[in-house]
Amino acid sequence: MSASLSLPEKRELLELLEEQARREKYNQINRYFPESGPLRRELYKKHMEFFKAGAIHKERLFMAGNRVGKSESGGGYEVTQHLTCDYPDWWEGRRFDKPVQFLAAGDTSQTTRDIIQKKLLGGLWDTDEWGTGLIPRDRLDQKPVTKAGTPGAYEEVQVKSEAGGYSSLKLRSYDQGRRIFQGFELDGAWLDEEVPHDVYSEALTRTMTTDGIVIMTFTPLSGLTQLVKSFMQSKKEQESIVP
Repeated sequence: MSASLSLPEKRELLELLEEQARREKYNQINRYFPESGPLRRELYKKHMEFFKAGAIHKERLFMAGNRVGKSESGGGYEVTQHLTCDYPDWWEGRRFDKPVQFLAAGDTSQTTRDIIQKKLLGGLWDTDEWGTGLIPRDRLDQKPVTKAGTPGAYEEVQVKSEAGGYSSLKLRSYDQGRRIFQGFELDGAWLDEEVPHDVYSEALTRTMTTDGIVIMTFTPLSGLTQLVKSFMQSKKEQESIVP
């Protein structure tokens, strides 16, 4: 078919293909949970249950094995929805109708950078890879605040919200202790990897006055810790009252 095209038509086709590739590169979130196809959302029942539970539960835990999508397509996907306020039509979970203040944290500054930051943002500011993560590039037109002492790490990122203005994403780590939450209230916190009890308690406190949410995604590598047992007990209690 392309052999019958004129030179101007071939150029136009090439430009269209390049634009399609660019849009896909900088809008990765659009490929998650489609209506149909091999990755259709009906195949991801646990993810859908996790999202939906946000409509009624302040605290949630996505506990699963490694490499099943709990961080990227669980926590990261949901945080992106709240930061942008650009919820898909099928979304049944918690919704915000204003720009939000969110915090995302991992074990160390390095793991926060290499896992959470990379999943959400892609590469570094002023590179072609900026905006190739879950948050679309056109939502990331503000220069991020860099983190001292950790090369390539960011401390705070502004995300353009569909509700108007900008949401704020703060990137922190557990090794900083509970002080990572000091000085501000939060609409939500995403804690990737199991969190120390004092840090978790502080996250709940910082979301209390805002009616915010706390979500966690981790594999229970430390076994039946106090946090894991409390969520398992809560799950049993909820199942016992379901008719």
